[in-house]
Order: sequence, then structure tokens, then C-alpha cells
Amino acid sequence: MVLTMVSMNSANLIDRLTIAGASAQAFDQVWRAIWNQPHVPAAILELCRLNLARLHRAEAELAMRMPLAQSLDEEKIQSLLRENWMTDPRFSASERAVLNFTEWYHVDPQSIPDQVANEVIAHLGQSGFVALIEALGFIDGRIRIAMIYSRIQE
Repeated sequence: MVLTMVSMNSANLIDRLTIAGASAQAFDQVWRAIWNQPHVPAAILELCRLNLARLHRAEAELAMRMPLAQSLDEEKIQSLLRENWMTDPRFSASERAVLNFTEWYHVDPQSIPDQVANEVIAHLGQSGFVALIEALGFIDGRIRIAMIYSRIQE
């Protein structure tokens, strides 16, 4: 038995899940809906996705870019990946609040301080806050599943 690494990420994960039939299609529909919902801009979700990928050390995930977030420039992304988002003036107060929330979410969603959550609500509103929590759960789950599927047996 040989263990081989496959470049799997949250975008091409559906290729592995098609065996699940309708469930895989529903999973993919939710993925697309997250990126098209009106409460959290796709560019902010992309920053969150990349930040989670960095925290997970998910190389295949870090290598891809979501097409709906094309407005992000690569220099800003690289600043995020170097962990400079807290001081880089290219990041808005809203982006900083969301990225801070994302890092707390990664550590333990139940440990997020009220102050950190309230910062997000101040920028995105209550609906944006709920949409962000749901999106982070789904994005984080897809990254984790893709990392598992990156190891296949031949």
C-alpha cells in the first residue's frame, strides 16, 4: 500500500464526493450559496478561507483563489498569509474584526469573547454575523475534509 498526496482543496472536493450522489450535490449547493449570500462579501469570506487554510497549514487550499473574490489583490493576500493583517493599512476595520473572529473560531468557537463577536456585529450587522458563523463552519469543514482526502491509498 502506497500513500500518495493529492492536491485536494475545498473547491475541487466535490470531485471526491460525487459518489454520495444527491448529498454531494446538496453539499456543493450550500458551498455556492455561501459565496453568493448578501450579508458577507465574497472578498471577506476569501480572506477568512485563506486565514483558516494558513492556520491548518493546508497547502493546496492556500494555493487556490475563489473566483468570486477576484477583487482581492495578491499583495493583500500575501500580507494576510504573513500574519500582517493586524497592522497592514490595506485591511479595513471590518476585515480586521472578521479575521480576528476567524482566528478565535479556529481555536475554539465556544471561547470567542463577546467583545470579539460584537466587533463583527458592529461592522456586518446581526445577519452578517450569523452568515459569517455559518460560513466559517462550512469553510472550515470543507478544508478539513479536503485535507483528509488529500491522502489516498493506491
